[in-house]
Amino acid sequence: MAPKGTFENNFEDYSEATALTVLNETQDAISSRFHTKLQKYTDAKLHFLTTELASDIFYDNTVYTGSAGLALYYFMSALKKKETYTENLRNALLYLNINNLKGRRISFLCGDAGPLALATVISYKLGKDATDLPDYKTLAQRLTSLMSLLNASPDELLYGKSGYLYALLFVNKYIDERSIIPPHLMEKVIFSILKSGKEYSEQVKSSSPLLWHWHDKVYLGGAHGVAGILYILLQAQAHISANDMQNFIKPTLDWLLNQKFPSGNFPSSLKSASGDRLVQWCHGAPGFVPLLILAYQIFGDDKYIKTALQCGNAVWDRGLTTKGYSICHGVSGNAYTFIQLYQVTKQPIHLYRACCFTEWCCLERSGTELQPPERPASLFEGLVGRLLLARDMQAVQLAHFPAYTV
Repeated sequence: MAPKGTFENNFEDYSEATALTVLNETQDAISSRFHTKLQKYTDAKLHFLTTELASDIFYDNTVYTGSAGLALYYFMSALKKKETYTENLRNALLYLNINNLKGRRISFLCGDAGPLALATVISYKLGKDATDLPDYKTLAQRLTSLMSLLNASPDELLYGKSGYLYALLFVNKYIDERSIIPPHLMEKVIFSILKSGKEYSEQVKSSSPLLWHWHDKVYLGGAHGVAGILYILLQAQAHISANDMQNFIKPTLDWLLNQKFPSGNFPSSLKSASGDRLVQWCHGAPGFVPLLILAYQIFGDDKYIKTALQCGNAVWDRGLTTKGYSICHGVSGNAYTFIQLYQVTKQPIHLYRACCFTEWCCLERSGTELQPPERPASLFEGLVGRLLLARDMQAVQLAHFPAYTV
């Protein structure tokens, strides 16, 4: 019997024979048949999204629940398909509204930084063809001016400084100019995050050298917690001193590993009363996997990849959540667990498992979404997240968890 909040996983687990239903003969990519199925799904659902759900797309301007989420979808599509590169970038522009940003939140997902970072990069890539946008350098200045919100912002990913750091890393990745986001600004954000972590750890006398809180709780997962903050910091390691890496970030990472349940899952928060229950990106094992993979690549310690694989098994066993198909707290976000594990291990079991979870999201069987999304046209709660997953499965080596992996 499936644990509360999840459906029984009735997919047959990986074998060479079962894998051939969705993978190619060499088992290093999806089969042409599954590729065609995903392409048909994407075409049909994109049409449905932009017609039947069109009004909900513009719920707000953010990446998380609003039109910038669809802009990010088109931007990532442009990177994967050269023949429709410019077309996809222009489509992205249709869903960016940088003139009505409110200037109150700093993060990529739920604040102004997401739309501004996207607009900056698209303006750069389109060059003189970006007639609907200001010059990318002007946009980059608007993005860096959000630094004024730094001290008043929390530290976590969804609303806070880590989400802002992600936006700066995003721009630096796609604009090949070192001066576009000056290193000292990146270091200022990192310093502020580390300072908060050190001060709160000392305040509560934690055995972890860094600790952050949000709404009076020490969250551990991807969206609001330690795992998400550490993951963004590790992606910015070029701007972090060796002392901070060895004496603060790595010991905090090792402390975090000790919070793991025997099942391979993680608590949503320190001393959580809910126990070993949530298996979703925002709270639970799926948000830890990319952190553990990157920690393994940076520090070279096998314990990180072993823990990531344990997380993967927990997601396979309990990741068909009854909450639905979303990126944030549903099966689409959980599918990225297996994409990430496949990318680092090249073991076909993970690609096969990613196919199974993707198929679950695309089939939409009756009764498999007990909590319909409040924003059905959004990236992190609704249909756009499934569309991005389906597209990522067609070019799995290029896939990135949106707004989390730079």
